[in-house]
Amino acid sequence: MGDYFKYSNVMREELGSEGLSLEDIEGMRDVTDMAYRRTMERYERGELGFMEVIYEDIEQYSLDDKDFKYILVVGMGGSILGIQMVYEGVKGIYANELSDKKVFFLDNSDPELLHSILKVIDLRETLIFVVSKSGNTVETLANFFVLKEEMEKLGCKRDNVVIISSGGVLKEIGEREGYQIFDIPENVVGRFSVLSSVGLVPLSSMDVDIERLVSGARDMDKICRREDVVKNPALMNALIHYLFLNRGKSISVLMPYMERLYRFTLWYRQLWAESLGKDGKGQTPVAALGAKDQHSQLQLYLDGPRDKIITFIKVKRFRGDFTIRYRGHYLDGHNMSQLINLQQLGTERALTARGVPNLSIVLEDLDEYTLGKLIYMYEMTTAFMGEMLGVNAFDQPAVEEGKRITRELLEGRAKGEEVLEEYVIKI
Repeated sequence: MGDYFKYSNVMREELGSEGLSLEDIEGMRDVTDMAYRRTMERYERGELGFMEVIYEDIEQYSLDDKDFKYILVVGMGGSILGIQMVYEGVKGIYANELSDKKVFFLDNSDPELLHSILKVIDLRETLIFVVSKSGNTVETLANFFVLKEEMEKLGCKRDNVVIISSGGVLKEIGEREGYQIFDIPENVVGRFSVLSSVGLVPLSSMDVDIERLVSGARDMDKICRREDVVKNPALMNALIHYLFLNRGKSISVLMPYMERLYRFTLWYRQLWAESLGKDGKGQTPVAALGAKDQHSQLQLYLDGPRDKIITFIKVKRFRGDFTIRYRGHYLDGHNMSQLINLQQLGTERALTARGVPNLSIVLEDLDEYTLGKLIYMYEMTTAFMGEMLGVNAFDQPAVEEGKRITRELLEGRAKGEEVLEEYVIKI
């Protein structure tokens, strides 16, 4: 059957009275037609750069990086999360243990994180990617300023640093110091940017096949251009989430059954939350991982508040597999891959029997090509969902408020923390 998106477990035939009917879907044709039309109108106006960049020449993203032993990516949110998601999705979570080229991600202002990385790497042998669309992201700048000072002490060359930015302080530094600079298109929002220079430049240095990654996205783009909702998985996915949100399913759980896909759920969490959480609207995304979270969250999903819709991601082929041997036990003779995929099926059936709507994305394999398809499908799902909700999925006005207050605190224009002792319990 190949790769597919299955939505039978949100339909009445499987879910019972809690489910949708074909009439429910047909009755929303005006909504899906509107969402499709408005998304494509945004694209035609040049607002949706994430749909454009996948057709650019990928040769522009290559670097001469053979002399570096370490790679360090510095960024925040959409400027780094997608890169780490693809790297772990393709290479695996223990890739550093198996590769001569070690990759690290610096994505917080926590000084211990920076300290621990500097204990491991030699900056003289490190290629540093500093990524910020605005060029003014405070956490990114803080980490880079510290790294820059340490590099100057060691006499590192300008070739050690690559700037990926469209302006601000970061680009000014890059131009002044003579660092190599890659621009980020103005119409590409950070959380939608992994298939642009933001992701493709660093990933090309991590031995990720970016041509295959982009090829998957291009093929998914052709599928997502279909106007008919029953032939467009992104449009159908958005519609199903929209309908169940209106039925009180305010939480969207993404639950892959493969360790390499866990970082994908964290990327999705930002994409869904930051794009749709506006004007009192939105749906809370939750990252889960099968089979381990069957032992930590499934009780809640099955027997707690009926406010969730679950999406499973299942991969048929694993890179390594083992046969379980223990005579007399029901596990005897089964492969580990069989076990985890049957655990997914068991969870799916248990949820369906309890009336919990659930969807499944099934992939034959997980590689650059299928991951590119998956990324682009979710980007398009988010774009369509934004139009259904009547929100702009491509801005983040509330986030800017916290940034403004932080700057005022740093500049001494606002008071620091004040503790009212009558509301404090010592611990």
